[in-house]
Amino acid sequence: MISVSLTLLYLLCYTVSVEANSKKMEVLDDILQRLRAANEGIAQAKADFSNEFEVIKSKLDRFNDTSSSLGNSIRDTQIVLQAESNQITAMQTFLVDILSRLNNTEQDLEGVHDDMSQSEEKLESIKESFNLTLSKLESGRKEEVSSRWDVLYSEKFLNKKLTREMTESLELESTGNLLGVFVGMNITDDVIKYLKSRHGEDMVCVQSGI
Repeated sequence: MISVSLTLLYLLCYTVSVEANSKKMEVLDDILQRLRAANEGIAQAKADFSNEFEVIKSKLDRFNDTSSSLGNSIRDTQIVLQAESNQITAMQTFLVDILSRLNNTEQDLEGVHDDMSQSEEKLESIKESFNLTLSKLESGRKEEVSSRWDVLYSEKFLNKKLTREMTESLELESTGNLLGVFVGMNITDDVIKYLKSRHGEDMVCVQSGI
């Protein structure tokens, strides 16, 4: 009887032990599955982190390249700006020189204008003198009483340089000897007046035919 009881007790203990081991195995299997899942999650996280790291590194490399290129562009731009600044400075110097020359030219033109004004005044004076002489010539032509010197008011002699050939012409045949000393001089109104005043006794009356 005791032997049967012991056997039953052993069987009971064995059964309990088997069930306990079975539960332990289930627990261990669950733990292993969780560990596998955790390892897979860690591996996936590592892979994701590695991919993200590569993306960030690629972006950083591109940023560094862009920064380097931008730095080179900035240096090139600075060089170009410096060259343009030098050109602007040279152009300003050139323009200042041109402005100075223009001011000098303006002063020269003002001087030329003054000279031209004076020349115009002189020409106007000469014109008036010429018109007066011409008027006297016309008046002399119309006078009935004149001297032989009035022939000098003709266009052939007036304001011309007296030559030896002129003194020997028919018009001056009677006065050639007196005019010899005037060869080379311009026959002006003053010269004719001088001849009339010095040789007034030589006046003749055209009307009388003397």
